Amino acid sequence: MRELDKALGQNEKVFWEGTPSFWPFLLGGSIVTTIFGLSWMLFLVPFIGLAVYDILFGSHIFGFGILLLPHFWIGIGLVFGIPIYQVLVFKHTYYAITDKRVILQKGWIGRDFEMIDFDQITNVEVNVGFFDKFFGSGNTGSILVFTAGLSPKSYVIRSIVNPYDIFKFLKKVTHDVKTDIQYPNKFRPGENSGYQSNYDPNKK
Repeated sequence: MRELDKALGQNEKVFWEGTPSFWPFLLGGSIVTTIFGLSWMLFLVPFIGLAVYDILFGSHIFGFGILLLPHFWIGIGLVFGIPIYQVLVFKHTYYAITDKRVILQKGWIGRDFEMIDFDQITNVEVNVGFFDKFFGSGNTGSILVFTAGLSPKSYVIRSIVNPYDIFKFLKKVTHDVKTDIQYPNKFRPGENSGYQSNYDPNKK
């Protein structure tokens, strides 16, 4: 459910918004823990077998005792918990680029928003992974946004369609807004020859 309007400021304009592609989003966020969970459960197979046998043919105490151990439920959680969570979160995940910032809408029960002002962005990268190639028809990818400050952080716009186009657009908007902040329109000369100058490393 799109709830981006809750995070928009007055007169804030949305230049682009999008949602993740389902399969790359699901697999990219859960496959590692699922594989680890399956490996964990494989190790527990003999114990689970003994538990089932005792429940069906034995005293039941030993069997239920094994199934009540946290080791068993940790494996269940790793195999099924993260994928189920990803599915629940997916329908509430939206991304937006406005004239002021980048907004990431997330959350399962309530709505969480992460906001990155353009003047805090230090670098932007694009990544097309294995699941994007094989489950996103090679047309999805993720954009990583890095920020500065006392607590540098990174944010991920995950599994979106046409990631290279969005990457270039975000780079352009970030550069333009930073330029506006550092050199506001009110103080710009009619001509700014330095802004369009060509760098020549051989020039003395």
